[in-house]
Parts: sequence; structure tokens; C-alpha cells
Amino acid sequence: MLIVLLIFGLSLVPALISTWISLRSRGQVRAEFGRAMEAAARGGLKAAIQRDRDLNYVEGIGYVIGDFSCEMNARSPYLRCAMNPCGPCHGCQFYEAPVVREVVMTPPETANACPIPPMPNTCPLPAFSSVA
Repeated sequence: MLIVLLIFGLSLVPALISTWISLRSRGQVRAEFGRAMEAAARGGLKAAIQRDRDLNYVEGIGYVIGDFSCEMNARSPYLRCAMNPCGPCHGCQFYEAPVVREVVMTPPETANACPIPPMPNTCPLPAFSSVA
């Protein structure tokens, strides 16, 4: 009978250890969450939420943060860019203005100024050898 009680008691040890670890980690999570709430109340997170985020509306995309013309912009209302997520875009060392290529086409002044060579009057055909 004593052996049965000993085996039953030993089988409960892993469950007790697991429960103890679970309760201990739950207490640590609550403590960390309390510290995060205190930090947010002091203004760390509140200041980040209430700051001027350069929120701009772009037709077809929606709201974006920062300078939309920058090549590095994430085009997102939540994230400015990967290089400088907290901003601002003004003075950022990674700011890349969009590349705009202007193509200017001017017609030739006279008909003879065209760079296309004149077409030949005849087209030479390759000679075929007749095999008999």
C-alpha cells in the first residue's frame, strides 16, 4: 500500500512543478505589463501616439506617413520607412527624391535632316544554286 501511495505521489510531481512555473511566469508577465502601463502613462508611448506624424492622404493609396515622394517611404499609415521609422523625413540621410526623367523630342528641322538612310531601289536576293 505504501508503494502505491509513493508511486501516486511521484506521478503528481511533474504536474505540481508545471503549475508552479506557470504561476510564477504569470506573475512576471503581470509585473512587466504594469511597468509598461506606467511608462505609457508617463508619456513615452502617449507622446509617440500624439506627435505630428506627417499624415498625408494620397489618392488611390490612402493615408501615408512622411514624404510620399521619397523612394524609401513605406506608403503606410503606420510606418514611415525602414531607415527612419520615427522620422522626420526632413534632413534624413537616407532621403531619396524620386528620379524624374524628362524626355524632350524635337522634330527635325527639314526633311533632309532625318537620320534614317534612304531605302534602296532594289533589294538584292541571294543567288540560288540549282542542284540537278
